[in-house]
Formats: sequence, C-alpha cells, structure tokens
Amino acid sequence: MKKTLKSVALAGTLCGSLLNASFEFRTPLSAQWRGYFHWQLSSVADAWWYDNMPSQKERTTWDFHTWGVGYTRTASRAFFSECGNHNTRHTTSLSSLIFGAETFRGEQAFAGGTFANQSLPNQALLMNTNPFLGFAFISPRFDYNEQGAFMGIEFSRNFGKDDKLHAGGRISIPYKIIEIEQDSDYTLEETLADVISTQLIVEDENVVPSAKEYAMRFDFLNVLNFNTVTTPSNLNTVVPFVNYKPAPSAPDNSSITIGGVQVMGTTSSTAALGAYATESYSGALPSAPFRRLPSQVTVSLGADGEGADTETLFFKTGVTYSTELKNDRNAQGRLFIVPRAVALTGGQGTTVTTDAANIYNTLLPLLETDLFNAEVASTFFLNNGIDLAGYSRNVGIGDLAAEAYVGYGDKQNWFFDGILGLSFPTGNRQKSSNDLYFKSTGNNGHVELKLGLDTGWMVRPWFAFEIDAAYHHAFKRSEKRAAAFEGATVINLGPELEANVSWNYFVFRTDFNFFHPHNPDLGFTLGYELFAKGQDHVSFACDATTATDLLGRPNQPLAPCNYEHRTNALSNKLRGQMFHRWSYFEVFAGGSQIVAGRDVMKESEGHIGFVAYF
Repeated sequence: MKKTLKSVALAGTLCGSLLNASFEFRTPLSAQWRGYFHWQLSSVADAWWYDNMPSQKERTTWDFHTWGVGYTRTASRAFFSECGNHNTRHTTSLSSLIFGAETFRGEQAFAGGTFANQSLPNQALLMNTNPFLGFAFISPRFDYNEQGAFMGIEFSRNFGKDDKLHAGGRISIPYKIIEIEQDSDYTLEETLADVISTQLIVEDENVVPSAKEYAMRFDFLNVLNFNTVTTPSNLNTVVPFVNYKPAPSAPDNSSITIGGVQVMGTTSSTAALGAYATESYSGALPSAPFRRLPSQVTVSLGADGEGADTETLFFKTGVTYSTELKNDRNAQGRLFIVPRAVALTGGQGTTVTTDAANIYNTLLPLLETDLFNAEVASTFFLNNGIDLAGYSRNVGIGDLAAEAYVGYGDKQNWFFDGILGLSFPTGNRQKSSNDLYFKSTGNNGHVELKLGLDTGWMVRPWFAFEIDAAYHHAFKRSEKRAAAFEGATVINLGPELEANVSWNYFVFRTDFNFFHPHNPDLGFTLGYELFAKGQDHVSFACDATTATDLLGRPNQPLAPCNYEHRTNALSNKLRGQMFHRWSYFEVFAGGSQIVAGRDVMKESEGHIGFVAYF
C-alpha cells in the first residue's frame, strides 16, 4: 500500500470520533429548482418583440411556461480535511464518504475499532474466521456518474395596484440514471504478498542456498495466534505469535517475543535479541536485503513505534511497548520485522542468526496451512452479502417537487418573493443496507420541506443580480442502515438494522446576469452557490442498543451517533449559464463545479435545456 499509514484513522472512541462519512453527500443540481437559473426573462406579453409578432394573444395577467433540461454530473474525488471538519480543497477518494475512511481494515467496522486490545478468545475468533480483517488494508476506488432530465412547469399571476403583487407555483420531476462504478486500475485490498516477503541468502555460489531472510509487517504478526493444549492440564489456550510479557525484573515493562524468540535488548548487540524493526511510513515492504547486523542498528524504537522512515531500530529493554504499540494497529503497520544478521566465516557476506531463522520457521506451518488457504477480507464481507467491489446502476424517476411563491415588485426590474415548497418521495429507495453503492434517485423516501426567499434587481438594462436562500428539512423516515458499533471507525459494514433519519440543509445562491445591449433575451450568468448541510439525526428503531455482529458475537453495543459525526457537509460551487430566447422558445446551457468544501463530492456538472413560453 502506497497510502501513508499516518493518514489512516486510529481506533476511535464512542461515536467513532474520527469518522467523516456523510450518508447523503450530493449537492442540489442546478436544474433542480426551476430548470434554468439565469434571470427570469420577461413574460411574452411584455417582451420587446411581442408587438412585431404576426399574431398576438390577448394580454393576460397570467404567465405560463414549461421547461426541460438534460444534465450530467460526475465525481471521482471527495473534499476532506485531515485536520478536522473544515472547508478545504484537499481531496480523497469517494470511499471516505461511504465508509468514513479512504483506506481501512475490516476490523474497524467492529466494536472497539480494533481487535488489538480485545480478549484472547476474540483475537482467536478473528484469526480462525478471517485473519485478513485484522491487518489487510481495503481501499475501494470508484467513480460517481449521473445523467438525467428534468421536466417542469411554472405559472404566475400579477394582481394588486399596478400589478405589483404576484403569486405562482412550480412543479418539476426528474428522471435519473445513477451509476457507481469501480476504478479498473487499482487493487482493492492487500494480500500476504503486501505484508511478508522472503528471499534466499546466497552464502556460496557453489552451494544451493538454504538460509532465508524476511520482512514481515508487525500488524500482520500481531493478528496471528495459535490454539494450543497446555500440559499437564490439557486445557485449550490461545498463544499470540507476538507476546507482550511483563519483564520479571520490571513488571511495568514488557518482554516481547515473536514466535517464541526474544526481540528485546539493552542494545542492538544483546545476545538473545533475534530480530529488529524497519520503519516504513507507507506500509510498503522495505528494500532488500532485509537482514541487519547489530552495528547497522544503533537507535531504539519508541514506545509508540516511532522512528525515522526506512531506519532499522531495536526493541529496547525497559520501554513499555505493551501500552501503546501493542494496541495501535497503525503504528504496528509502519514496522517490518527483519532478521538479525551475523557475519559469515571469513567475513564474506552475512546470514541470519539461528534465533532469527526460528521466527520464520515457527511461522511457516501457519503460513502453509491457515494463511495460504484463508479468504481475503473482501470475501468475508461478500459472504455476508456485502460486495466491496460492487457496481450499482439505479434508474428511475426522482422526487416530485412542488412549490408556491408570493411576492412584490416588477418582476422584470426588481422583486422580492417568499417560497414554500414540498418534495414528495416518488423516487426509489434503498432496499438493503448491503447495497453499499446504491444512491436513491430522490431523498430515499423522505418528504422534504423548503422555506425560501428570492430577490433580484436589474441595475442596468445590461446587468441584473439575483439572490436566493432556502432552508430545507428532510422529515424523519425509516431507512436501512448497517449496524454502527461503539468505537467502530468505519460505517456501512455490518448487519442490517432499521434507523430513523432526518436532516436539514441550507442553500444560498447569488447570480450575476449580463444581457446583450440590443437584445435582452440574449446573455449569460455567472454565480456562486453555498450548500451547508446540518448534522444528521439518527436513531436505531425500537431504541436498539445492541446487535449481533458479522462474527456472530451477540450483544455488541451500538452507537448510532457514528452515522451523525461529520455529516454537516459544505460545498462552494461556481456556476455559469448562457441563454437565448427566440420569440416563444428559449435555449440555455451551462455547468457548475464545486471548488472547495467538506465531506462532499468534487462534482462537475453540465446541462442543456429549453423553455417554452405561452
């Protein structure tokens, strides 16, 4: 894995404080409101060309027009700040938005977020079920693609003194095709080849090599354990491959053995010391040769596993590794255990010590049986109905949106409108939480309320600006969600539960419209949109507090707030549009780009549409 392990979230606490997933991470489409977003052109009866038309309708106080617009929206990255929930231009993969982490281990979906500090029976269960869950990084990479069309109508009527008052309404409905497709040029997950490497040591060109050197990632070794029978009691017990034992002379410290071989010493030359640790900040295998002479290892490893990148260090007696390093899977993932070397007779080259060789020889039976035949982490989830390498294509109508507005002013020069709207859940819904990459064509079954204000002023015949702001509330509705366990640091990977969900968001737009000096029906618009979503409100149905996890362990504590943390998404969007009306028919085209934000996709959108005036 080339991903720097320092950027991977450590095991979390209650409510998964390091999660950054936002279940609904899409922003409003440009066509979602009224098709076009440029300045609303004058009614047909007030148009500059109307009196020159060969036939004329009677002047009326009613205006009516319909619109249609086709659009496309794509994204392959998400805005995410590693320094907290801040507005940023830094991007990560879209997996951050679905799972809460760009790269993660399978164990992070379980209670506690790691098995490193759990009981030996639980560690044995992980080993016996799928050891890859504890050490193999999973890195889903996919693209979001959406195409569709909106159809809508708008009608309004002027009344009151000098027709300064007006009221009207809009109705629109979309048809959408939403696809989430995996990238073809990436590796989904790590395998044994990413965490262990061996090579023969050529001691004599005329003799067949027999000695081996190795590099084995420390998180991988910490996951491993053996089921043994003690004597003379004949009791089954679990023995970790990496054992942190209290030192007899200093119980507060630890004496680390790997495969039964001591690896701690007062210096790198301590006789009993069998192996060292090479730092690799990226988590990738170090360069060969792996073995090190004591003279090449002069610095001790910190209690938290810290050391300079690519440097080889030794475990020092007196340092309490059992407090920090033992429980920190990411710190372990930066270390590769390499053998201690000894000079060959005659000083021609080096080989590994007997103790160093014994570490690998103890591991070899486990490699040849349990590990070589074990399923990778993604297969474990697939066996539970969760396809991490899945593809989703969702087609159908979206939510029907209807709104009414009332306002004051001369709509072609200045106006002020108040808006009340509702979106009805005519779009499809997610049927199972195992459909990781499913995105609804609407609000996933939620009714949505809109309260908005819209105002504008034509400052000059060639320039006008418009400002609109709206508050939206998605009412509480039951959804299918994967169980979120206490302390887990990834989401959407677990047994299915019913969850009650609601949220709010705010949209602010300002648009600057420029018109041709001799044709006010021809022009372009440049604008800005701020989307600010509040934190989701999530609770599991029937006030459930525990659930059985995918390993079959019952009564695991739930934390629905894992689905709330960092769902207060934000985006800064630039947008533009060109338009031209020929008598009763208008064509417009434009697009938008999100340039900064937090926990939203880096969306690119384009659209083209028409308006027919009556």
